Amino acid sequence: TKEELTEMASEVDFVDGPNDEGEMFERPGKLSDPLPSPYANEESGRAANGGALPPDLSLMVKARHSGQDYLFSLLTGYCDAPAGKPMMPGL
Repeated sequence: TKEELTEMASEVDFVDGPNDEGEMFERPGKLSDPLPSPYANEESGRAANGGALPPDLSLMVKARHSGQDYLFSLLTGYCDAPAGKPMMPGL
C-alpha cells in the first residue's frame, strides 16, 4: 500500500539542502526521492560489473511503457535453475 511504501522510504535518510543558513541536512526519505545507488561512485560500479556501468533502474520506470511492472518483474522474476541443468560458475 502507499502507506507501507511511505514508511519504507522514511526509514532511509537523505542529504538535502541547503537550508536557510546554507548548510546541508539529513531528512527522512520520500516516495519522490531517487533510488540510492548501491555504489559509492561510477568507477566502483564499473569495477563490480566487469567494466559495465549498471543501469539506473529509477529511469527504467520512466523510459518504458508500464515501467513499474517491468521493474517489478525484473527484480522478482529470478528463480532457481531446473534440476539437472548445468549452470556456469557465478550464475
